[in-house]
Amino acid sequence: MYRDIVHAVYKRGEASMGEYQMPGWAWAIFFADMLVFLPLFLLVSYSLQHIFPTLAIIEDPSPAYEPVSLNEDNQSFSEDNAPVADEATGSDAPAVTSSFRGTYRTLTAVSGWRSMFRGLGCWVALSFATMFVYSIFTSVWVPALVAAPLSAITLVQFYTAWTHIVISAPSPKRFWQRLPPFKKAFQATALPICLYLFAVELSSFLPKGLAYLMGMNMWDPKSPNTLPEADANDAWKGVLVLLTTLVLHIFLVIPTQVVLTRVQASLLPEEDDTIVPFDRSFQGKVEPAIVGGKGFVSIMDAWKTFSRASWMRLVKLYVKIFAVGVAMSLLWMAVLVPEILLIWKHSQKVE
Repeated sequence: MYRDIVHAVYKRGEASMGEYQMPGWAWAIFFADMLVFLPLFLLVSYSLQHIFPTLAIIEDPSPAYEPVSLNEDNQSFSEDNAPVADEATGSDAPAVTSSFRGTYRTLTAVSGWRSMFRGLGCWVALSFATMFVYSIFTSVWVPALVAAPLSAITLVQFYTAWTHIVISAPSPKRFWQRLPPFKKAFQATALPICLYLFAVELSSFLPKGLAYLMGMNMWDPKSPNTLPEADANDAWKGVLVLLTTLVLHIFLVIPTQVVLTRVQASLLPEEDDTIVPFDRSFQGKVEPAIVGGKGFVSIMDAWKTFSRASWMRLVKLYVKIFAVGVAMSLLWMAVLVPEILLIWKHSQKVE
């Protein structure tokens, strides 16, 4: 909703600025903003919102097996005196993902700052592939609520490979070389990924429907240059819509994400070591395919083996991520608004 309003403001400003000439140095300011804020937004929107939760979801602080050390022959991926993943596996030690600092130090101990963007290439390819497949489904009049899960099912190998890249030690293989067999990835993750994407679509559809039923003034994409009229009742309506969105994310989106990520992680090949403690057996629930088992965890077992302490740790993590996102948005506005006013002041009207 906020993105829509910003878009409308931009369109209106664009229309009114059409009669004005911006000063030449305005483009230098825009370029400087991009250099500063693009890496920060990428860090928040990718590293914090995707990598950190994925590691928190699969981490088991007290796994029922002897964790594989990331240090071979006492050599670490990190520099001297930097922590490594197996330093945090002691019974009295806190979970690696219990804090931003612990997760950051574990990631950078693996391969420096580049670990903060691990899997980015696969994520970009997956995003473009998803948009392409999604456009094919919608072009034949498949509803968005159905097209999204169908697109994800088509690309289950890519979604699973991305999770494996994020949670495991660096590999010389390219991401397309780490794609699991489609049949196995489909059997394991088709239902969890449908549940997750259905939850995501529902968490977006229901708040919009609630706003519509309450008669809340909203931005109309058919009239991008027209801002909604102010209404005193929109304040409490907006709060109600926001609370509905948060409740749906906490009790619907996050639980389905937990199940999906843990099922995907259960498909991690035996030769790949994880960078955080991870119980491959899921408390003995997973039987290897070599002995006649499925080779992956079921939805119910993925849910049951995620402990209460892990839930608390994950919720706290999301609260911190939300706070960082708000702070980043406020910082961006604090810089952008004065810049726009300055540029407007020095713009000249075109005769």
